[in-house]
Amino acid sequence: MLTLKDLGASPELGLTVLTGGDRAVDRALILSGAESVGADIGHALVVADPACLTQPDLLLGALAAGGAAGLALSGTSPGHPLLGQLHDVADRHGLPLLISSRPTADWTDDLASHVTDLGTELVRREHARLTRLLDQLPAPDTDERDTVRRLTAFLADELDAEVVVSTDGGVIAAAPAGAPDTLAPVLVHPGRSHQLTSRGHHAQTIPLSGNGDATLVVATKNPTGTPEQGLAAYTAKALTLTLAGFRERHSEAAVGDAIREVRLSAFQLLMTGNTVPAQRVMEGVSPGLLDSDTARVFIVDCAGAARDDVMAEAERALDDEVLMVRCPAFHGHIIVVAPQSADKDPTADLHRLLDTFAEGRVLLGGSLVHPLDGVADAYGEALDSLPRAGHSPDRVAMASRTTGVIDVLDPGAARAWASELLRPVLRMPRGGRQALETTAMAVEFEISAAARIIGVHRNTVARRVKQTFEAVGLNQDLILDRVVLSVAAQAVGRHGADLGGAGRDADAAPVPGLDALLCVPPVQAWAVKALRPLAADRRDLLRTLRSWTYRGCRVEDAAADLGIAPKTVRAHIRASEQLLERDLIAGVAEQDAPDESEHRLASIRPLAFALYATTPPGTPRPPLATGHATDRG
Repeated sequence: MLTLKDLGASPELGLTVLTGGDRAVDRALILSGAESVGADIGHALVVADPACLTQPDLLLGALAAGGAAGLALSGTSPGHPLLGQLHDVADRHGLPLLISSRPTADWTDDLASHVTDLGTELVRREHARLTRLLDQLPAPDTDERDTVRRLTAFLADELDAEVVVSTDGGVIAAAPAGAPDTLAPVLVHPGRSHQLTSRGHHAQTIPLSGNGDATLVVATKNPTGTPEQGLAAYTAKALTLTLAGFRERHSEAAVGDAIREVRLSAFQLLMTGNTVPAQRVMEGVSPGLLDSDTARVFIVDCAGAARDDVMAEAERALDDEVLMVRCPAFHGHIIVVAPQSADKDPTADLHRLLDTFAEGRVLLGGSLVHPLDGVADAYGEALDSLPRAGHSPDRVAMASRTTGVIDVLDPGAARAWASELLRPVLRMPRGGRQALETTAMAVEFEISAAARIIGVHRNTVARRVKQTFEAVGLNQDLILDRVVLSVAAQAVGRHGADLGGAGRDADAAPVPGLDALLCVPPVQAWAVKALRPLAADRRDLLRTLRSWTYRGCRVEDAAADLGIAPKTVRAHIRASEQLLERDLIAGVAEQDAPDESEHRLASIRPLAFALYATTPPGTPRPPLATGHATDRG
């Protein structure tokens, strides 16, 4: 975790921390005026020219209330006359205060982005630390004392700390050599988890056994922060296993846990398009694994089988040929990222896995081949395939190049419509693209699941989703509004955005509305084909689906409109699921908590657009919202 003190150590920024250097920070925001403080300032270092601070008490209060990391005064020296007053105000609000020798223009041009780069570099360093920790773990038959000494020296070197490992028999490892003398008073009271040494260092005590007969003491110059605490905790686990004497079995387990954490980090980096950091992370665990331009993604739904058992069998079968992780969002899923290689194809091994766990009805879904930076798209395809796998006799479904609504929309019209809808987000001065990308993923996987998949805090995802929906004038709680936004995001992702100027050319064609986009022959032909499996059913499933979709996918409301029992509506939808090979009700089962559902809207999206495009005259269309207006179709 990047802190203000870390920023102060970067000479390029010219920052001096006056107070509160341990506060976490993830970006820098430039304040152009006292009235320009936005709502999204959590964990942000706000940089302002002292001339902007006409009402410092109000400004610092607003920054503290918004969770800002701190306030930095640009182009300011330690003798600035405003510092005394600001220091008192900052103390009153509990807000860290810094000064920067660099002017505001420098921050606007490149220093703000440098803060983000520092955070990324810090994450990479922590991954590298974990990789180096793996190198210290013992091979079978390695002497325990030698392992303890190596781990102790590693921790002391990584944290620039004094480290002692002691047992009832005394100190068994220390680094540097004088650490036992310096930390002797701390070792007298091992039950105190945090103590201050005679040299003013901060000592952390970590027990290495359940009965307290072994202890790790780590003393650093600074208060223990998240990276130090995390590395010390991982090292303590390795020491605990080593001292317990179960060298082979327990060391293998520790290595396995650490490697799985590294693999999960690499997968989350791939899901956010950070392919180079993912490759670097994996290089220390599986060299060359991600050295590929393309990859497929498979998802194993363990269903009635224990995921740990399926995972263990899959690891034995696939070894280091794929990047395999336990899905952090869906507890029964195993995700397999398979880099494309002429001599490696995991499909046969994955099929055998289904045979091994046939009684558990394990399912397998797979994607098409995608570029390595398109793993998120491949993951979505694999997830979309799972419902079809559930209807397949062999419990396997692979994505095919079937035509979706985005494929039949006129590219120019779709680009113009999507750009107009998403313009308020795309033209945000900062963070608009990131907010849209996060929202598009949250629409697909729901907020909690998306947060776990990409490794971002749920509150951050929820804030970005709320910001995006409010900006475009849609309601995130309405399923069909989420469908509209997802298609708009897909259109921009495929065709790019046309933001143009503030005013449109007088000779330019008008921006098409959603009705004009959908009610054209190519889209209508696609819609007819998509709904054709339902046409022959004597129960008039289409009529039920039209009412259900028109009512925002609410069964009770649809039943009231149709004059039939809710049970009948559900039966019709279940029958439609079989014919369309899609899970429809599962995607909207949690109407009261839409952000907690563990199903995607990928099945609802084509249905809603197909029904809209084929609605007979005089029949209400599904209320696909237009944004920025109250018209609901």
